[in-house]
Amino acid sequence: MPIVGLIVAIPLIIIISLSVFGGGQVFMPIFSWLWNLFANNFGVSMINEDTINKIFTISNTTPGVVSTKFAFFTGYIVANGAWWGYLAMFLTYLLFCLPAIIVMVIAMKYINKFKHNTYVANMLIIMKPIVAGIMASLALQLLISVLFPEIYFNKSVEQYFGKTVINQHSSATALFFASNTPYSKLCNILLKIYVPLGIIGSYIVAKKGYSLFVIIIINIIISFILFLLIPYLAGYPIPTA
Repeated sequence: MPIVGLIVAIPLIIIISLSVFGGGQVFMPIFSWLWNLFANNFGVSMINEDTINKIFTISNTTPGVVSTKFAFFTGYIVANGAWWGYLAMFLTYLLFCLPAIIVMVIAMKYINKFKHNTYVANMLIIMKPIVAGIMASLALQLLISVLFPEIYFNKSVEQYFGKTVINQHSSATALFFASNTPYSKLCNILLKIYVPLGIIGSYIVAKKGYSLFVIIIINIIISFILFLLIPYLAGYPIPTA
């Protein structure tokens, strides 16, 4: 089944490359849908909410183009841990990059011809609010998923909104913050205090000229203190995923 998933992934990767415009964050809901498609229809058991969140975190905090990293990870996770996943990730990476490169090369030849074309100019004007709307909806979805792990929002057409069910397949985030344990209840309260203050604090620190790396390190240290050290000192057992 993972092989079939890879075969299906090839045309979908090309379509995504040629049809989606915008920064890396615009690609996040598209690739999230794609990966969940593999998990639900092609038996790719390693794909879950926790894995997707890890990919998003790594891709957004490391140098380079975010969308190409998503394509790179696609080949690996669709293999479901098989050895050929290391080869498949280079294939999906190339299939994602090459169509866009070809389009850019062709566009460069005709750039002067369309430079003053009113239809092209109007299309770009229309696309700006569309991309802004996508990014705003993505920001809202991420904020809800981080701030309220006890609920799910916009996971799929069938799972648009509801309460998170804790079971053996639950993600680490759900186990840590949404389960009915003293540790989770404490961390859930700390989470709702930390997230808004962390966003505001990170924005202020960024405005003062500090690098993104420094901001990430500061937030990691604060997270360890809040969600590991404080519960440990309070005597709460830490759940394991």
